This record gives sequence, C-alpha cells and structure tokens, in this order.
Amino acid sequence: MTLAGAIGVFAQGSLVFNSDAIANPLVAGVNVSFHVYSPDVNTPNVEFTGNIGTVYSGTTRSGDFPTGTQTYTGTLIGGSTVGTGPTGWANGNNYSGDLIAAAGDNQPLSSLVYVAGSTETFKTSVNGTGFINEPSGALPIPGTTFSGSGVTGVPTSASVVVQAWYNGGGAYPTYASAFAAGVPTGQGAEFNVDGLGGGTITPPNLYNAQSFSLTTQIPAGGMLASPER
Repeated sequence: MTLAGAIGVFAQGSLVFNSDAIANPLVAGVNVSFHVYSPDVNTPNVEFTGNIGTVYSGTTRSGDFPTGTQTYTGTLIGGSTVGTGPTGWANGNNYSGDLIAAAGDNQPLSSLVYVAGSTETFKTSVNGTGFINEPSGALPIPGTTFSGSGVTGVPTSASVVVQAWYNGGGAYPTYASAFAAGVPTGQGAEFNVDGLGGGTITPPNLYNAQSFSLTTQIPAGGMLASPER
C-alpha cells in the first residue's frame, strides 16, 4: 500500500467544538449558537433540551441559532468567576463540558464514546454566559473518515452529544465522575454532524446542537450514555 493509500484509510474525520459558531449572515447547517442552563427551578431532576425562541443577538450573544420553542427557568452557566459550590452557576471555571460521539448517524447512546481533547471549562466573560470554551483545533472522531477521502464503507458522519457538569474545581474531571457523585450534570439531545472535515475539507461546526439544562439529581433510569475515558 502506498503512503497516500494508508493516509486515506486511517485518517479520521473531524469537527469543531464551538457552542457559539456565528457569522454574518447566519447560515443554517453551518452556524450554531446554543447555551447550557442550571437546573429547572420547579423540576431540578428533569433535563430539558431545545433552543429558545429568542433570536440570536451578536451584540449580547444571547438567543439561539437556529431558534426553537423551549423555555428554561434556570440561569445560564458561567459568565464570570463568581460563586463556589455546585450551585455557584455563575463561575464558569467550576463547570466543564465535552463531547461523546460515534461514527455514523443516529447511533445508540450506549455506543458514544469520549472525544479526546474535547473537555473545556465554561467561559467567564459577560458575553460568554452559557457557552463552553472552544478546544484548540478540530477534534478527530474515532471510527470515521473525512468527506472526499475516497474510502468506502466508513462513515463520514457522526452521532454527537454535548455534556456538561460541575467539576468541583478539579474534583470531578469527567462527566462520569460527576454523575457518580450526584453533582449537577446534563446531556443535550443527540444530533448528527455530516460531512466531517479532514485533508482539504474544512471541519464542520456542531450545527445541529441545541441548548440544554443540567439536573441536580441522577435521572431515573441512570446515565443516558456511558462515556469512555
């Protein structure tokens, strides 16, 4: 096998983890803006997911793109360094987010695994409220290849879930450890990202991701997915 052939077979598809990938004009299927909220005031043990109906504002970075119909009674996570403990929602350093994914569209949650390099804390700037910091560079998705690689039988798409949790200042470095401890955690709805990047193909954003809320209790039925670390 030639070197070019080896690269074509083993290269992984990649995507960009950015919860505020905005441009002017906004383009469906390309741009995205989603937020993470604290637990619902009345039902803190229930996870909510879906974008709100407020149109995205480039000035305040509020609102979602695309818009939806969900409402949240919790507050946005992060946006400052104020607050301690699992209910200090404003302290972005005390909360983390990451991705779990699997090759192909609409894969079962149990098959999604941790995407290496995706763990980041939340933003601490005022205009960054509700957003997760962006990892540096595109993230390879295990088991995938990139569009235009010429490899058949290997998905160029991925099933993805965004998850977030209270990290306790490093006490809970992973979603799994936070979930086991019963501190606030949450997972967004699963979505597909098609046309993964690689080679000369630009990696896509998480254009189908949606806002979601954390919960203060372990949901009935246990963990929605079992991320590997």
